[in-house]
Amino acid sequence: MTQTARLPNPDALSREAAPAAAFFVPLAVLGLLLPSYSLLAVNQHLLLAVNVLALNFCLGLGGQASLAQGAFCGMGAYLSALTVSAWPEGAAILLPIIVAVTGALISYPMEALGEGFLAMATLGISLIFTNVVHSLPELTGGGEGMVLHEPIALPIIGALQGDRLHYFLLLALLAVGVYLYVCMRGSRLGRALMACREDSLAAAACGVSRPRVRAMAFGLGAALSAVAGALYAHYAGFISPNQFDLHLSLKALLFLVIGGPGRLYPPLLAVLLLETALSEAQILGEARTLAHGLLLAAALLFDPERRLPGLESLVPRTLRRRIS
Repeated sequence: MTQTARLPNPDALSREAAPAAAFFVPLAVLGLLLPSYSLLAVNQHLLLAVNVLALNFCLGLGGQASLAQGAFCGMGAYLSALTVSAWPEGAAILLPIIVAVTGALISYPMEALGEGFLAMATLGISLIFTNVVHSLPELTGGGEGMVLHEPIALPIIGALQGDRLHYFLLLALLAVGVYLYVCMRGSRLGRALMACREDSLAAAACGVSRPRVRAMAFGLGAALSAVAGALYAHYAGFISPNQFDLHLSLKALLFLVIGGPGRLYPPLLAVLLLETALSEAQILGEARTLAHGLLLAAALLFDPERRLPGLESLVPRTLRRRIS
Protein backbone atom coordinates (compact mmCIF):
# COMPACT_ATOMS: atom_id res chain seq x y z
CA MET A 1 0.00 0.00 0.00
CA THR A 2 1.35 3.41 -0.88
CA GLN A 3 0.73 6.45 1.30
CA THR A 4 0.27 9.88 -0.22
CA ALA A 5 0.35 13.27 1.47
CA ARG A 6 -3.04 14.24 -0.01
CA LEU A 7 -4.42 17.43 1.50
CA PRO A 8 -7.16 17.06 4.12
CA ASN A 9 -10.64 18.26 3.26
CA PRO A 10 -11.37 22.02 3.46
CA ASP A 11 -13.46 21.59 6.61
CA ALA A 12 -10.49 20.12 8.45
CA LEU A 13 -8.30 23.05 7.39
CA SER A 14 -10.97 25.61 8.30
CA ARG A 15 -11.12 24.22 11.84
CA GLU A 16 -7.44 25.08 12.20
CA ALA A 17 -7.92 28.69 11.06
CA ALA A 18 -9.04 30.04 14.44
CA PRO A 19 -6.21 28.46 16.49
CA ALA A 20 -3.69 29.56 13.87
CA ALA A 21 -4.97 33.14 13.95
CA ALA A 22 -4.95 33.16 17.76
CA PHE A 23 -1.32 32.04 17.71
CA PHE A 24 0.19 33.99 14.81
CA VAL A 25 -1.67 37.33 14.85
CA PRO A 26 -0.41 38.34 18.33
CA LEU A 27 3.11 37.32 17.30
CA ALA A 28 2.88 39.44 14.15
CA VAL A 29 1.67 42.44 16.17
CA LEU A 30 4.44 41.82 18.69
CA GLY A 31 7.00 41.88 15.89
CA LEU A 32 5.78 45.33 14.85
CA LEU A 33 5.76 46.76 18.37
CA LEU A 34 8.93 45.39 19.91
CA PRO A 35 12.08 47.52 19.62
CA SER A 36 14.73 46.13 17.33
CA TYR A 37 17.18 45.31 20.12
CA SER A 38 14.60 43.09 21.83
CA LEU A 39 14.14 40.97 18.73
CA LEU A 40 17.59 39.39 18.97
CA ALA A 41 16.56 37.07 21.81
CA VAL A 42 13.09 36.52 20.34
CA ASN A 43 14.60 35.40 17.04
CA GLN A 44 16.65 32.79 18.88
CA HIS A 45 13.45 31.53 20.51
CA LEU A 46 11.74 31.37 17.10
CA LEU A 47 14.66 29.31 15.77
CA LEU A 48 14.15 26.87 18.63
CA ALA A 49 10.38 26.84 18.01
CA VAL A 50 10.90 25.84 14.37
CA ASN A 51 13.16 22.99 15.48
CA VAL A 52 10.56 21.86 18.03
CA LEU A 53 7.95 21.80 15.26
CA ALA A 54 10.34 19.91 12.98
CA LEU A 55 10.88 17.31 15.70
CA ASN A 56 7.10 17.01 16.11
CA PHE A 57 6.88 15.60 12.57
CA CYS A 58 9.15 12.73 13.62
CA LEU A 59 8.20 12.15 17.24
CA GLY A 60 4.67 13.52 17.48
CA LEU A 61 3.28 11.94 14.33
CA GLY A 62 5.53 8.97 13.71
CA GLY A 63 6.78 8.13 17.19
CA GLN A 64 10.39 8.32 15.99
CA ALA A 65 12.71 9.86 18.57
CA SER A 66 15.45 12.10 17.18
CA LEU A 67 18.41 13.90 18.69
CA ALA A 68 19.63 15.17 15.32
CA GLN A 69 17.59 18.37 14.84
CA GLY A 70 20.56 20.50 15.83
CA ALA A 71 22.70 18.71 13.25
CA PHE A 72 20.14 19.27 10.48
CA CYS A 73 19.85 22.92 11.48
CA GLY A 74 23.63 23.19 11.30
CA MET A 75 23.71 21.47 7.91
CA GLY A 76 21.39 24.13 6.57
CA ALA A 77 23.49 26.90 8.07
CA TYR A 78 26.83 25.65 6.74
CA LEU A 79 25.54 24.58 3.31
CA SER A 80 23.91 27.97 2.87
CA ALA A 81 27.03 29.82 4.00
CA LEU A 82 29.22 27.85 1.59
CA THR A 83 27.00 28.05 -1.49
CA VAL A 84 24.85 31.14 -1.27
CA SER A 85 27.48 33.65 -2.39
CA ALA A 86 27.82 31.93 -5.75
CA TRP A 87 24.22 30.82 -6.27
CA PRO A 88 21.69 32.37 -3.85
CA GLU A 89 18.51 31.39 -5.70
CA GLY A 90 19.65 27.84 -6.34
CA ALA A 91 20.84 27.38 -2.76
CA ALA A 92 17.46 28.52 -1.43
CA ILE A 93 15.72 25.86 -3.53
CA LEU A 94 18.18 22.97 -3.30
CA LEU A 95 19.20 23.29 0.35
CA PRO A 96 15.99 21.92 1.94
CA ILE A 97 15.79 19.22 -0.74
CA ILE A 98 19.36 18.06 -0.08
CA VAL A 99 18.87 17.93 3.69
CA ALA A 100 15.44 16.29 3.35
CA VAL A 101 16.88 13.53 1.16
CA THR A 102 19.81 13.14 3.57
CA GLY A 103 17.44 12.84 6.52
CA ALA A 104 15.24 10.31 4.73
CA LEU A 105 18.25 8.22 3.69
CA ILE A 106 19.51 8.25 7.27
CA SER A 107 16.12 7.35 8.73
CA TYR A 108 15.31 4.41 6.47
CA PRO A 109 18.07 2.00 7.61
CA MET A 110 17.73 3.10 11.24
CA GLU A 111 14.36 1.32 11.41
CA ALA A 112 16.24 -1.99 11.38
CA LEU A 113 17.87 -1.08 14.70
CA GLY A 114 14.64 -1.31 16.70
CA GLU A 115 12.86 1.30 18.81
CA GLY A 116 15.35 1.31 21.65
CA PHE A 117 18.27 2.31 19.42
CA LEU A 118 16.70 4.99 17.20
CA ALA A 119 17.45 7.84 19.60
CA MET A 120 21.02 6.58 20.06
CA ALA A 121 21.52 6.44 16.29
CA THR A 122 20.39 10.04 15.87
CA LEU A 123 22.67 11.00 18.75
CA GLY A 124 25.50 9.62 16.65
CA ILE A 125 24.43 11.82 13.73
CA SER A 126 24.64 14.89 15.95
CA LEU A 127 28.11 13.99 17.19
CA ILE A 128 29.36 13.13 13.69
CA PHE A 129 28.18 16.48 12.33
CA THR A 130 30.02 18.39 15.06
CA ASN A 131 33.21 16.38 14.51
CA VAL A 132 33.09 16.90 10.73
CA VAL A 133 32.78 20.67 11.16
CA HIS A 134 35.70 20.69 13.59
CA SER A 135 37.86 18.56 11.29
CA LEU A 136 37.48 20.83 8.22
CA PRO A 137 38.80 24.20 9.42
CA GLU A 138 39.79 25.30 5.90
CA LEU A 139 36.19 24.95 4.75
CA THR A 140 34.06 25.55 7.84
CA GLY A 141 36.35 27.54 10.12
CA GLY A 142 36.51 24.63 12.54
CA GLY A 143 35.84 25.33 16.19
CA GLU A 144 36.57 29.05 15.74
CA GLY A 145 33.52 29.47 13.56
CA MET A 146 32.79 30.99 10.19
CA VAL A 147 32.00 34.63 9.42
CA LEU A 148 29.43 35.44 6.74
CA HIS A 149 30.62 38.74 5.33
CA GLU A 150 27.67 39.59 3.09
CA PRO A 151 23.95 39.09 3.75
CA ILE A 152 22.07 36.93 1.30
CA ALA A 153 20.04 38.82 -1.30
CA LEU A 154 16.91 37.30 -2.81
CA PRO A 155 14.63 38.57 -5.59
CA ILE A 156 11.80 40.89 -4.46
CA ILE A 157 12.89 40.78 -0.80
CA GLY A 158 16.42 42.04 -1.42
CA ALA A 159 19.18 41.78 1.19
CA LEU A 160 18.16 39.73 4.22
CA GLN A 161 19.38 41.89 7.05
CA GLY A 162 17.87 43.45 10.13
CA ASP A 163 16.27 42.01 13.25
CA ARG A 164 12.68 42.75 12.25
CA LEU A 165 12.93 41.27 8.76
CA HIS A 166 14.40 38.03 10.11
CA TYR A 167 11.73 37.93 12.82
CA PHE A 168 9.01 37.87 10.20
CA LEU A 169 10.95 35.44 8.00
CA LEU A 170 11.28 32.98 10.89
CA LEU A 171 7.63 33.56 11.81
CA ALA A 172 6.62 32.89 8.20
CA LEU A 173 8.71 29.71 8.19
CA LEU A 174 6.98 28.63 11.40
CA ALA A 175 3.60 29.30 9.77
CA VAL A 176 4.57 27.22 6.73
CA GLY A 177 5.69 24.43 9.04
CA VAL A 178 2.38 24.55 10.93
CA TYR A 179 0.46 24.36 7.64
CA LEU A 180 2.51 21.36 6.50
CA TYR A 181 2.00 19.68 9.87
CA VAL A 182 -1.78 20.15 9.70
CA CYS A 183 -1.87 18.86 6.12
CA MET A 184 0.26 15.83 6.96
CA ARG A 185 -1.70 15.02 10.12
CA GLY A 186 -4.98 14.96 8.19
CA SER A 187 -3.64 13.07 5.18
CA ARG A 188 -3.32 9.35 4.48
CA LEU A 189 0.39 9.65 5.19
CA GLY A 190 -0.33 11.21 8.58
CA ARG A 191 -2.79 8.50 9.50
CA ALA A 192 -0.23 5.88 8.47
CA LEU A 193 2.38 7.57 10.67
CA MET A 194 0.03 7.66 13.65
CA ALA A 195 -0.85 4.01 13.07
CA CYS A 196 2.86 3.15 13.20
CA ARG A 197 3.18 5.20 16.37
CA GLU A 198 0.32 3.42 18.13
CA ASP A 199 0.86 -0.17 16.93
CA SER A 200 3.52 -0.87 14.34
CA LEU A 201 2.54 -4.54 13.97
CA ALA A 202 -1.09 -3.69 13.24
CA ALA A 203 0.00 -0.98 10.81
CA ALA A 204 2.26 -3.44 8.99
CA ALA A 205 -0.61 -5.92 8.79
CA CYS A 206 -2.63 -3.22 7.02
CA GLY A 207 0.13 -2.77 4.45
CA VAL A 208 1.82 0.31 5.91
CA SER A 209 5.58 0.44 5.36
CA ARG A 210 6.87 1.95 8.58
CA PRO A 211 10.41 2.68 7.30
CA ARG A 212 9.00 4.48 4.26
CA VAL A 213 6.46 6.71 6.00
CA ARG A 214 8.81 7.51 8.86
CA ALA A 215 11.57 8.40 6.42
CA MET A 216 9.24 10.92 4.76
CA ALA A 217 8.38 12.55 8.10
CA PHE A 218 12.02 12.52 9.18
CA GLY A 219 13.10 14.11 5.92
CA LEU A 220 10.47 16.85 6.14
CA GLY A 221 11.49 17.65 9.70
CA ALA A 222 15.14 17.77 8.64
CA ALA A 223 14.34 20.16 5.78
CA LEU A 224 12.41 22.50 8.08
CA SER A 225 15.32 22.64 10.53
CA ALA A 226 17.76 23.23 7.66
CA VAL A 227 15.85 26.24 6.33
CA ALA A 228 15.68 27.69 9.84
CA GLY A 229 19.42 27.21 10.23
CA ALA A 230 20.12 28.90 6.90
CA LEU A 231 17.99 31.92 7.82
CA TYR A 232 19.61 32.21 11.22
CA ALA A 233 23.13 31.91 9.81
CA HIS A 234 22.64 34.92 7.55
CA TYR A 235 20.90 36.79 10.34
CA ALA A 236 23.66 36.26 12.90
CA GLY A 237 26.49 36.66 10.37
CA PHE A 238 28.53 34.08 12.25
CA ILE A 239 28.16 30.33 12.75
CA SER A 240 30.07 27.83 14.83
CA PRO A 241 29.53 24.14 15.65
CA ASN A 242 28.63 25.04 19.23
CA GLN A 243 25.45 26.73 18.00
CA PHE A 244 24.16 23.48 16.48
CA ASP A 245 25.48 20.85 18.86
CA LEU A 246 23.57 18.33 20.95
CA HIS A 247 22.34 21.07 23.28
CA LEU A 248 19.99 22.42 20.60
CA SER A 249 18.59 18.95 19.91
CA LEU A 250 18.04 18.29 23.60
CA LYS A 251 16.25 21.61 24.11
CA ALA A 252 13.97 20.88 21.16
CA LEU A 253 13.16 17.48 22.66
CA LEU A 254 12.66 19.02 26.10
CA PHE A 255 10.08 21.56 24.98
CA LEU A 256 8.28 19.06 22.78
CA VAL A 257 7.91 16.74 25.78
CA ILE A 258 6.76 19.66 27.96
CA GLY A 259 4.14 20.70 25.43
CA GLY A 260 3.22 17.16 24.47
CA PRO A 261 4.34 15.20 21.38
CA GLY A 262 1.63 15.25 18.73
CA ARG A 263 0.15 18.51 19.99
CA LEU A 264 0.66 21.46 17.70
CA TYR A 265 0.60 24.75 19.59
CA PRO A 266 1.40 23.85 23.25
CA PRO A 267 5.06 22.97 22.50
CA LEU A 268 5.49 26.19 20.50
CA LEU A 269 3.93 28.26 23.28
CA ALA A 270 6.17 26.49 25.79
CA VAL A 271 9.24 27.60 23.84
CA LEU A 272 8.19 31.21 23.34
CA LEU A 273 6.85 31.80 26.86
CA LEU A 274 9.19 29.73 29.01
CA GLU A 275 12.38 30.54 27.11
CA THR A 276 11.53 34.24 27.21
CA ALA A 277 10.91 34.05 30.94
CA LEU A 278 14.16 32.16 31.55
CA SER A 279 16.18 34.51 29.36
CA GLU A 280 14.89 37.45 31.38
CA ALA A 281 15.87 35.73 34.63
CA GLN A 282 19.57 36.46 34.23
CA ILE A 283 20.09 35.93 37.95
CA LEU A 284 19.67 32.18 37.44
CA GLY A 285 22.83 31.92 35.35
CA GLU A 286 23.81 28.30 34.84
CA ALA A 287 20.88 27.27 37.04
CA ARG A 288 18.64 27.70 33.99
CA THR A 289 19.56 24.13 33.07
CA LEU A 290 18.11 23.06 36.41
CA ALA A 291 15.03 25.15 35.62
CA HIS A 292 14.58 23.21 32.37
CA GLY A 293 14.64 19.95 34.32
CA LEU A 294 12.12 21.26 36.84
CA LEU A 295 9.81 22.34 34.03
CA LEU A 296 9.99 18.87 32.52
CA ALA A 297 9.26 17.23 35.87
CA ALA A 298 6.33 19.58 36.46
CA ALA A 299 4.87 18.79 33.04
CA LEU A 300 5.07 15.04 33.66
CA LEU A 301 3.57 15.39 37.14
CA PHE A 302 0.76 17.57 35.85
CA ASP A 303 -0.12 15.06 33.14
CA PRO A 304 1.28 11.67 34.21
CA GLU A 305 -0.80 9.82 31.60
CA ARG A 306 0.73 11.60 28.63
CA ARG A 307 2.16 9.42 25.90
CA LEU A 308 5.80 9.83 24.93
CA PRO A 309 5.91 7.92 21.65
CA GLY A 310 9.36 6.79 20.66
CA LEU A 311 10.75 7.45 24.13
CA GLU A 312 9.06 4.77 26.24
CA SER A 313 11.50 2.19 24.91
CA LEU A 314 14.39 4.08 26.47
CA VAL A 315 12.94 3.42 29.93
CA PRO A 316 13.61 -0.06 31.33
CA ARG A 317 10.51 -2.26 31.27
CA THR A 318 10.69 -3.02 34.99
CA LEU A 319 10.77 0.69 35.79
CA ARG A 320 7.78 1.31 33.51
CA ARG A 321 5.83 -1.32 35.47
CA ARG A 322 6.65 0.37 38.78
CA ILE A 323 5.64 3.78 37.45
CA SER A 324 2.36 2.45 36.09
